[in-house]
Amino acid sequence: MPRHRQIWLAVALLFVISAAGAFAFWGTVSAEAKEQRVFPGVSVHGVPLGGLDPDGCLERLAALDQHLRDTNITLRLNDQTWPVQLGQLGVSLDSPAIVSQAYQVGRDGFVINQWIERRRVEQYGSKIPLQISLSEEQLQRTVSELVGDVVKPPKDAGFTITEQDTVEMVSEEPGYVVDYHSLKEALLTRVNQFGHVTINVELDKVAPNHTLAEVEALQLNGLVSRFTTRFDPSLVDRSYNVAVSAKALSNLLITPGEVVSFNEIVGPRSQEAGYRSALIIIENEFQEGLGGGVCQVSTTLYNTVLLANLEIVERKNHSLPVAYVPIGRDATVVYEVIDFKFRNNTNSFLYLKTELGNGTLTMKLFGDARDMPKVEVRSWVTETLEPRVVYEDDALLEIGEEIIKQKGVKGYRARAERWVWRDGAVEKTELPPSFYHPQNEVVAVGTKEAPPTVVAPSPDTPVIIPSELIDDPSPPDGILPF
Repeated sequence: MPRHRQIWLAVALLFVISAAGAFAFWGTVSAEAKEQRVFPGVSVHGVPLGGLDPDGCLERLAALDQHLRDTNITLRLNDQTWPVQLGQLGVSLDSPAIVSQAYQVGRDGFVINQWIERRRVEQYGSKIPLQISLSEEQLQRTVSELVGDVVKPPKDAGFTITEQDTVEMVSEEPGYVVDYHSLKEALLTRVNQFGHVTINVELDKVAPNHTLAEVEALQLNGLVSRFTTRFDPSLVDRSYNVAVSAKALSNLLITPGEVVSFNEIVGPRSQEAGYRSALIIIENEFQEGLGGGVCQVSTTLYNTVLLANLEIVERKNHSLPVAYVPIGRDATVVYEVIDFKFRNNTNSFLYLKTELGNGTLTMKLFGDARDMPKVEVRSWVTETLEPRVVYEDDALLEIGEEIIKQKGVKGYRARAERWVWRDGAVEKTELPPSFYHPQNEVVAVGTKEAPPTVVAPSPDTPVIIPSELIDDPSPPDGILPF
């Protein structure tokens, strides 16, 4: 055999042997990688994990996790300290992450690199760093319980209304809250020491949302107007409706130029909204209906607004006069049908406050009272409308009988004016007119025929027997006929 062929044959044989060895080596390394176990030499914080499958690793780490949770530390805020366990702060071992990292040792890179890494770890070991899990919710809950007396939220500036109806300003106060970001960083940095450590709790200063200067800019410095109406507290359902709707209006802050809609603020008068059935006016008659009494609230607001010299945008009177306010000064409302609206035509904010007493509803408007003029509202009847008499047939009554089923009530046309005094002069403004329908007098007229009258004979009345009923028309001797 020629020498060059011998050389090529040797090279080919060497290649086959090398390839077979490489394939066997690759197969061995790959088979090791497919085993669901951590390679020998891997440990975390002195706990060996080599040779364990993931479940076995988790079981072995459980004791380390409990030890971490039971570790005592001290939290310090200024001159106060609180002893606490790490577990109470939401600190625990992130065992799944540790197991995942431990399992990956010796399984990254090319096959030859994996083999080299495994041999190195087996000889020198590989220490997996602690991985910590922190529940921020648990951390905040525990820390807030410990330092609750020290920290406080910011307090906005505001105002209060005194019993004397004066407006008092309340200054703002900054708040202090725990800087949980820095506390979390400190915990994650130092807990792996597994020893007693002291961690400072840092506070962040929080500014309030509203300052005293902002509140003073509202120009709420005094009482602008007030008005009171009365109701019968024994009418429980009606009184309840008055309270529900009045509460919806209370504490209303009105911006300059804002148009206030009664219906938008109070909302629908429904059972879901808490309203009850009471007397309301439907088709010029008092009938039971949801929300009876709400119109007294809108009327009270109307008069309060009038006395504050505000602009009336929309107002309609009832179809019948009401007893709780002078004629011509009421304001009816029906949700999505009839509304009462007014505009804050002043340069200051307005604040509406409602007060309920024993049978009284009072509304007060606060605003810039420094230049508030004297305001009066006057109303009067301009025309009285007599009721018509309407006759209705009634088959239950006899002919000639009449009964008044509904007494007639007079109707009225009324006017109202607002008188405003400035610098000794009075300015009169005509307010929306009012028309109250008369209620017809209804008279029932009998249509039933009277039965025939039967008169019983008197004992002294002689009975006359017809002659054709007597066999012998001649009476016996000595006896006179009847």
